[in-house]
Amino acid sequence: MKDLQYYTSRPKADKHNHLNLGMHYNTYKQWSGITIPNFPRKLNGLDDMHDIIAKYTRPRSKTSEDVIKLIDMSITDAIADNIVILEGSIDIGFMIHFEENLDKFIEMAQSFVTTYAGKIEFRPELGMGKTFNKEKIDEWAPELMKSGVFKSIDLYGPEVEDGIEGFKYLYTLAEKLGIKKKAHVGEFSDAKSVRDFVEFFDLEEVQHGIGAAQDEKIMQFLADRKVQCNVCPQSNVVLGAVSSLKEHPIKKMMDAGIPVTVATDDLLFFDHTVGQQICNLVTEGVISEDDAEKLLGDSIKN
Repeated sequence: MKDLQYYTSRPKADKHNHLNLGMHYNTYKQWSGITIPNFPRKLNGLDDMHDIIAKYTRPRSKTSEDVIKLIDMSITDAIADNIVILEGSIDIGFMIHFEENLDKFIEMAQSFVTTYAGKIEFRPELGMGKTFNKEKIDEWAPELMKSGVFKSIDLYGPEVEDGIEGFKYLYTLAEKLGIKKKAHVGEFSDAKSVRDFVEFFDLEEVQHGIGAAQDEKIMQFLADRKVQCNVCPQSNVVLGAVSSLKEHPIKKMMDAGIPVTVATDDLLFFDHTVGQQICNLVTEGVISEDDAEKLLGDSIKN
């Protein structure tokens, strides 16, 4: 059986990575000087995770230099896992750390593309939280998208349809600009919500999307539209979206013809690289070694 060293050594992509939380805990602890009690550990859903963020990570990020260091640590840890394509989310809320200066924010994102060229293909992603100040998003997001630096957009927050109509115009703009359209849905929400989000935003990729496995017709819908699901098995287990790795629906989704990748989500919390997660899926008998090769190869196709 192929081991962790093998899956770590293989080139691969990570297409669901929140860069402010995208580094190993030990990396973060060494830089921040902060020890999070009883961590990493299994969490009681997203509320538990957000509580830790509020107490231990958000207060540590006070300056633009802090944001830059967080992103740099995440890219460095991705390179160590032989990630060759990183679609890393930079939250629009960090504009505040850059004095709400669009040029400085854009320059920061572009600097990572330039700095790490040759080591990793870094594709900055503009991340937007549904609960963040909508007036600020309306002010900043279109100009950031028009800069040409951000190659994809992602919307996250409560997996409900309430309020998503206010973001529709940004996805229309993304289509015009040739920016990849993603959104979080289907980790804790049902199959119908996955289809509704895909149709409403004309999504090319879904962050998580495992709820689709509840409905054969909706899996077929995703397969027919070639909507990629960037799933994060360790995140799903730690947060309780699935009861165990053995119960994860990734194989069911793959067999249904849905394009699937494995991603880290928030490495700080879940502590499993893409390589580790694929190795674990094989070791636990969730997927075969051939499935693992398909995941690795497909992740770097586009």
